[in-house]
Amino acid sequence: MACGCSRELIYRPGLRHYYRPASNLPKEYNLNLTHVDYQRDQAIAVICLNQPDSGNTLSRQMALDLLSAASEAQNDPQVRAVVFSAHGPMFSFGGDLKEFRRFGTNSEQLVTVADRWHEAQHCLLTMPKPVVVGVNGIAAGGGVPMTLVGDIVLVDETARYRLAYTAAGLSPDGGSTWLLPRLIGLRRTQELIFENRELSAIEAVEWGLATRTVPQGTALKTAIALAHTFAKGPTQAFASARQMLHASFGNDFMTQTALETREIGANMTGRDGQEGLEAFINKRAPVFSGSQ
Repeated sequence: MACGCSRELIYRPGLRHYYRPASNLPKEYNLNLTHVDYQRDQAIAVICLNQPDSGNTLSRQMALDLLSAASEAQNDPQVRAVVFSAHGPMFSFGGDLKEFRRFGTNSEQLVTVADRWHEAQHCLLTMPKPVVVGVNGIAAGGGVPMTLVGDIVLVDETARYRLAYTAAGLSPDGGSTWLLPRLIGLRRTQELIFENRELSAIEAVEWGLATRTVPQGTALKTAIALAHTFAKGPTQAFASARQMLHASFGNDFMTQTALETREIGANMTGRDGQEGLEAFINKRAPVFSGSQ
């Protein structure tokens, strides 16, 4: 039930507690994907939900495929940035309620879906490389927390957000109750959950759910272009930034600054840190390798 990690990407012991070992991958792990599209494009991985006819709803197979794709992107040392988006006119309508209804009162099947999906979410949130999310259309239910796993979230100007869980008699999952209060605060999170308020793309940016809007039909293309830029950047410094930002909510000031000291020290003495300093002093553009 864990996403894998490549030891080549873990450059000092302090990070090892932060990523899950590859030996713990579920037996279902593979790249024979039917519900998710996974592509390598030079130094980036592009992961797209790929069930547009059903609104890219989250089924058991979708959860398994998403975990496999996220794990592959994290494992591959040649991948230095990741894009997460969807094919079709909408991002995701959330859970596959028709499949969930077939589960009846057997909660174990639903728990399996949720567990796999949550591992995929965790993988995308914590992998040591930047993640760009391209929200190409409506994000409803579980589709909302799916959009929140990126460092940069680009949203189609026509997209809309709606949690909708309680409208179906369900409580939120996908990390909604962890991610949303951190991004937009408790009161606004409560409004989305209890009132099922729908947000426009512009409102999503204003509230802090997304980084910025992009012209209609360009979310995936723009996300890929940005990921290529990140793939040429200091991968290990990006990894440190991801780790520290997530840790900040649970740390006091001195604990957080101790973490900052450790990370900047390790990055400064690494190849990319040395390259960045040399480039700055010599007034040239740096050429980062993405390695320690």
